[in-house]
Amino acid sequence: MYRRSFLTLLGGGALVWPRTLEALSRRLESGGAPDDEAFWAEVRAGFLIAPDRIYLNNGTLGPSPRVAVDAVAEHTRRVAATFPEGVNWDDLKQSVSALAGGDPAGFVFPRNTTEGMSFVANGMDIGPGDEVVTTDHEHIGGKEPWRLATTRRKARYTVVKLPVPAPSSQALADVVWSGVSPATRVVMVSHLTFTTGTVMPVVELARRCRDRGITLAVDGAHPPGMMRMDIGALGGDFYASSPHKWMLAPEGNGMLWLAPQWRTRLWPTLASGGWDDLSLGAQRFNHLGTFDESRMAGLIASAEFLQLIGIDRVEARVRHLRGILEGGLRSIPGLSVVTPEDESLKCGMVSFKVAGVDSLDLQVHLARVANVRTRVISEYDYGFMRLSTHVYNRPAELERVLELLADAAKNGVPKRGSTT
Repeated sequence: MYRRSFLTLLGGGALVWPRTLEALSRRLESGGAPDDEAFWAEVRAGFLIAPDRIYLNNGTLGPSPRVAVDAVAEHTRRVAATFPEGVNWDDLKQSVSALAGGDPAGFVFPRNTTEGMSFVANGMDIGPGDEVVTTDHEHIGGKEPWRLATTRRKARYTVVKLPVPAPSSQALADVVWSGVSPATRVVMVSHLTFTTGTVMPVVELARRCRDRGITLAVDGAHPPGMMRMDIGALGGDFYASSPHKWMLAPEGNGMLWLAPQWRTRLWPTLASGGWDDLSLGAQRFNHLGTFDESRMAGLIASAEFLQLIGIDRVEARVRHLRGILEGGLRSIPGLSVVTPEDESLKCGMVSFKVAGVDSLDLQVHLARVANVRTRVISEYDYGFMRLSTHVYNRPAELERVLELLADAAKNGVPKRGSTT
């Protein structure tokens, strides 16, 4: 199924079925356990990551597999050869829906979470006297569209403080709900926080919002491609995501899902032909004028690459690798993990601080001595270091990073700019 779809992605057999995927396909029947290193070595071979690169920042940008890079290049060649058939919208929606859930008709494809959330914030009728409630663990791509909308329309913007580490899903739901008032029109939360990798109680919040007639907008930048999920079953009104993260799609790929009741109610932010044709439903929001469709060819390829592996295998591997990291981190004296201990409240990311060591100095040190790519959460002055694991990572890489972190906690690291 994957091979047929990939080979016909651009209207013919122009693409060559890579040998790494042939090998991976042969192993699927008997392999793929979280610790089956021979299987995951075949997966790693499908990427362009240098052997000496330890990449632990998938939460910012996921490296695309070779098949996605090839799909983008081939689509670009076909346009240059004046054969621009374009990517089939139905194929695109079906591929994404098969991986992340949600009925295909509800999908819109902006460039990233920021643009998708901006479509929602700008398209809703909120005004003076209305309130938007969010948390102090939201990424700028999720929160700033609402800050703009509330500032411009003289509505209220309320931020609640989440506990760190989070003790339970119930506690998180109650804290968010403590900010809700009779004026609340919108609640906006992350499905999984970028700061600590905490899974938020979206289903419970969606239930409470429905009971009060409140709109729930979800920043889902991380979960699609990281874990099994169903956007539609979450119960929110809007779900904005960035497939260039865990879905491993090329940059410039975004995703927005609208619940059925909003497909004819939300005002388009960008107007092109058909913006007022309500019979088009969510497809109205895909009418954006001329744009580079090669990114969508890459999105289909990356989504189906993950489907070939199987999202359950992907999630199990992601959790296995994060478990290796987290277990090692929690054993290092002087290092404090801020990601919850409860497995149900996390998946593919772990965040921490090292006492007496500035995380930005630590980031530079890791990059210099072992070519490690990390993320420091400087937002809100948290200063956490965040590590992300995905299918291309290897246990030996994680053990090397843990050795370096243990040494840093014991002996410190040079200050940025230091030559010593």
